[in-house]
Amino acid sequence: MKLTTLEAIISLKESSQVEYKKAKNDFPKDAWKSYSAFANTTGGYLILGISEDECKKPVLTGVKDAEKIISDFCSTLGDRSKVSLNIIENEDIRTAIIEDKTIVIIHIKEAAITDKPVYLNNNLAHTYIRLHSQDHLVDTQQLSTILRNQSDQLDYELLHNYDISDLDLDSINSYKSILSKRYPSLNYSEMDNQSFLENIGVFRKNRNTNKIHLTVAGLLFFGKYNSIIDRFPHYHVDFFDKRGNSQRWSFRIESGNLDFPDLNLFNYYRLVSEKLLLSVNRNFELDEYTIRKNPTDLTIALREAFVNMIIHADYFLNTTALIAEIHEPFYIFINPGIMKIPVKEFFTGGARSLVRNPLLVSLFTRMGASEHAGSGSQKIIDVVVKNRFKVPELKSDLERTYLKLWIAEPLVDVSNLKEDEKKVYTFICNPPTSNKSSIKFTKKEIANAHPDITSARLTRILNKLSEQNLIVKMGAYKNRTYVKAVSSVEVIHHWGETYDIIKHLFYKDKSDS
Repeated sequence: MKLTTLEAIISLKESSQVEYKKAKNDFPKDAWKSYSAFANTTGGYLILGISEDECKKPVLTGVKDAEKIISDFCSTLGDRSKVSLNIIENEDIRTAIIEDKTIVIIHIKEAAITDKPVYLNNNLAHTYIRLHSQDHLVDTQQLSTILRNQSDQLDYELLHNYDISDLDLDSINSYKSILSKRYPSLNYSEMDNQSFLENIGVFRKNRNTNKIHLTVAGLLFFGKYNSIIDRFPHYHVDFFDKRGNSQRWSFRIESGNLDFPDLNLFNYYRLVSEKLLLSVNRNFELDEYTIRKNPTDLTIALREAFVNMIIHADYFLNTTALIAEIHEPFYIFINPGIMKIPVKEFFTGGARSLVRNPLLVSLFTRMGASEHAGSGSQKIIDVVVKNRFKVPELKSDLERTYLKLWIAEPLVDVSNLKEDEKKVYTFICNPPTSNKSSIKFTKKEIANAHPDITSARLTRILNKLSEQNLIVKMGAYKNRTYVKAVSSVEVIHHWGETYDIIKHLFYKDKSDS
C-alpha cells in the first residue's frame, strides 16, 4: 500500500481491507478487534494516525510517537493472554510522513486456515471477522465453522446406529461395477457389498471398540435420501439448466424431488455430469462476447469444477446447497463452506493440498472422476488460458464458495484506435507464426515487427494501450514486456508474476495501488 500524499489518503476509504484509527499517543485498544478480524478473514491494513469526520471522510491527524506505538503493539503481540497468534513480521510494519505528520501502516495477513481463529483475551468468544468496513464478533455457527475448518478429515467421522441398510443398493452396485472395470485385478466384483465397502473405506473400524461403523463420507456418497437428512437435515443438492428463454430454468435436478429418489452424491455426480458434458458443444450468440464454439478441453474444466465443488463442501453447514448451473456464456458452481486455500492460490496454480473431505476425494479418485486433491484449480486455469476465456469469478467466505466459469472471450472495442495503434495491438494479441509460442513482448520485438513506427511514437502507443487496459505492462522499465490484458492470466499462471499483478487482474480493487 502506497500512501504518500494527502490525496491518496482522502481517496482511500475504510473497507473490508482497510481500517483507520486515530492513535495519537498509544496503540488503540479497539484496534485489536481489527487485528483479529483481518487475520480471520482475508487480511488488510490497519492505518494509525488517521481519523474520520462526520461524513466518514478520512482526516490526517498523525501520531506523536510512532516508535512507542509500534513497540506497544509488538509487545502485546507476544502476550498469549491478549492475542492468540502473532502473524506480524518486521516488513509488515512501516511508517510514512505526509505533510509533516507521521502515520503507521500495519499489514495484517490472513492467517492460515489451520491457525484460525485468531482471538483475543484468551477467549474464543472474542473472535472477530471483517464484514465490509466493520469488525464483527462471530456467532456460534461461525465459530464452529472456523474451528471445523482446522480438520482435514471431517468425512471420516464414524456414525452410530447406521448400517448398510441406510445405503442405496443401486449406487453401491454401480460404483462397484466402475471399480471392477478400472481395477480388474482387485476382484471387487467377487466381494459381497459389506466387504467391498469396508475395503474402500466406507465402513471403518472404531479402534476403541473394535466395531465397524459407517462413515460420514459413505453416507453422503451412497446413502438413501432419508438416511442422509437424518444426519444432515440441511443436505440439498441442485442443478439448473438456465439456457433459453425460460424465466426460471429449462431443466432441474434436485434432492427431495420424487423424480430423483435417493439423490446421494454419487447419483448427483452421475446425473449432472451427463448434463454438463452434453452442454459443451453448443452455439450461442451474445452482443457482449466473442464466443468460442468449440472450446478445447472444456470437459476437463467442467469435471474439475464440479468435483471440486462436491469434495470441498462443508456438509455440516446449513448456509447453502450444492448448486451447479448452466447459463448461456458461463457455468456456476456453489458449495457451502470457505475454500481452504486463499483465492490467489487458485489463480496462480500454486494451490496446496488442503483437504476437507479426504474420503470423498478417494471415492471420486477411484472412479476416475478426479486425479488428486489440489490439482483441480490448475486444470481449470489451464483450460481458461488455452481458450483465452474471460477470467473466472471466484468468491469464498465462511458460508459458501462461488465459482463462475466463463466460456467466452471478452469482445474488445478498438474502434477508437488509429491504424498504427491497431497494428501494435494486433501484433501483441496475435503475433506472426514465428512468435506464436510467446505471449509477452519487449518493445524491441514490437519495433522490429513494425520498423515504420518510430521509437517515440511506439512508446506513446504502448502507453495509450496500457491506459485503456488493452495491454498490461510487466516488469521494470529495462526488462519491461507487454501482454494482451485479457490473457494476462496466462503470464501469471506460467511465469509466476507478483501478487500485485494478480490483484490488478482479478480483484480490480485500486485501493492498494
